[in-house]
Amino acid sequence: MIVEDDPAIGDMLLRFLIRSGMPAQIARSGREAMLLKETFGPDIVLLDLELPDTNGISLIPWLLRTGDCGIIVLSGNGEEAERVVGIELGADDYIIKPPSMRELVARIRAVHRRLARGRNNEIRPEASTTLRLAHAEVDLRKRVVIVENGDRIPLTGAEGKALELLVAARGEPLSREELCRQALRRPLGSEDRAVDQLIVGLRKKLSSRDSDDQIIVSVRGAGYALSA
Repeated sequence: MIVEDDPAIGDMLLRFLIRSGMPAQIARSGREAMLLKETFGPDIVLLDLELPDTNGISLIPWLLRTGDCGIIVLSGNGEEAERVVGIELGADDYIIKPPSMRELVARIRAVHRRLARGRNNEIRPEASTTLRLAHAEVDLRKRVVIVENGDRIPLTGAEGKALELLVAARGEPLSREELCRQALRRPLGSEDRAVDQLIVGLRKKLSSRDSDDQIIVSVRGAGYALSA
């Protein structure tokens, strides 16, 4: 996703990235970027810092909270202080305008490789196959809940993937956008309640009839997390 208000630069970047085999779309403002982030679900965001409605720096924490994407800052300001702030807030790279197109593509691919390695290092069901609850066990590999009386409750593919992601997060919240992208395999729409419905169904299968305790808790403004 290209976040750039200058039409000449934005259109040039769009054409070159598409020719390089990278699906790309443009947001011309911070508000457009927030809307496009949900519908497009980018792997990498090229972020201009001088936008008509906001400072691009303020978008970095929001982008990190709303999904797993790389961030490359594109700025005409080469001052060290601004570069440091961008990197410390979580940007993966910082490129001074105008960028060399070949170098930009190389850096995009480098960030994408780092993200892919990080995802491959997540906890997988094969590494930790059993989730033990107070009243049941969950076989993450077979995607089945085994309750105290021996009954086996199957999980759907999306439910199993969502639970796997929550276990791998070790109690840290996962955004609805990330759960939608990985468990449901599509971007989250602005009025989309599919993730919430997925969690409701999963809670019912994991919770004891004799307890109101929730295994999966809502974290306001952040998403969902596996409780202690």
